[in-house]
Amino acid sequence: MHKGVSSIGKWISVLYRCRKSFAGRTLEPCGIAGCQYLFLLTLNCEDGASQEKISDDLKIDKTTTAKSIKVLEKNGFVTRVTDPGDRRAYQVFLTQKAKEILPRIQEAMAQWDEFIQADLTEEERRLLEGVLAKMAAKAYQSEYHRNSAASRCRGKSK
Repeated sequence: MHKGVSSIGKWISVLYRCRKSFAGRTLEPCGIAGCQYLFLLTLNCEDGASQEKISDDLKIDKTTTAKSIKVLEKNGFVTRVTDPGDRRAYQVFLTQKAKEILPRIQEAMAQWDEFIQADLTEEERRLLEGVLAKMAAKAYQSEYHRNSAASRCRGKSK
């Protein structure tokens, strides 16, 4: 363990980086970079979601979501339409191009999950998922998450 770094945090970070690297290598031939696949998978569950809803679902800041959606739109994977109920907001829809590669994305992520869990029993898998879900829920309750570092750095108060 590195000094000052929780071993749990270290292993979660390792898993995140390895999954991101795997996704990048595996999905690059499809034209998907980085974590863009997460946005497509989210839209596959709720096509036409607002950018704000996508940010909330993925627990990603709105600026990152807007930039990623813009790139996905430029590359022909999504279209953005002004929300008729709120002219300041966009609804995001998958294109046919995105729908055609979704099975490949789903297959790749299932392969990754199966690979990293291959040595776990079914009981260990269920326990791990439950523990991680509890930790994630607690993390979202944290003061740090509620008040982003960016707003504190700009001198904004609560």
